[in-house]
Amino acid sequence: MLASLQEPGEPDLVAELVTLFLRDTPERLRDLQARPLDAGHASRVAHAVKGSAGNLGATQLQDLASALEQAGHRGDSADALARLADALDVEFARVAAHLEALLVQRSGGAA
Repeated sequence: MLASLQEPGEPDLVAELVTLFLRDTPERLRDLQARPLDAGHASRVAHAVKGSAGNLGATQLQDLASALEQAGHRGDSADALARLADALDVEFARVAAHLEALLVQRSGGAA
């Protein structure tokens, strides 16, 4: 949808959104590396990642973030939270690789 709103000669809104996501999300995910995870903190981080992923249409990442958010709200065990946080990290790596390739494509192939 953002791409359809793009006017010629204007800043690339899609690239800006993707760049922001790629810049901010790794820092958020680093917050989930602490063990044992605090359920409330994990829920807040997951909520932020869920929203960002949803904005980009990264539905699998969004779903994993939602699962972690809900697990935190339920007060699931630290092990359960850690498993979900690890899965979220793996999925983010997959999404990030795709988005980095998209940025290269949108810039005309320049790295």
